Amino acid sequence: MEVEEIAEAVAKLPPDQLARFRRWFTAFEAGRTNHAEELDSAATKLGRLAGRAFADLKGARKNHDSSACRPGDRTRI
Repeated sequence: MEVEEIAEAVAKLPPDQLARFRRWFTAFEAGRTNHAEELDSAATKLGRLAGRAFADLKGARKNHDSSACRPGDRTRI
């Protein structure tokens, strides 16, 4: 179904059905918006966690590199 067909069908709705459709569509859009906001929020949180993990790893490597390890030592962090 094309958008134009949907628009024509909506334009032909009687007032009570148009009001019902409007309520449904408003709720539908709100649900999509909330879902998008949740995804953005989750991605932001994941990004922060990843940033902290990399910073911790970098700090651990600095501490490891500054210890008395010789080249070729295979000590794990």
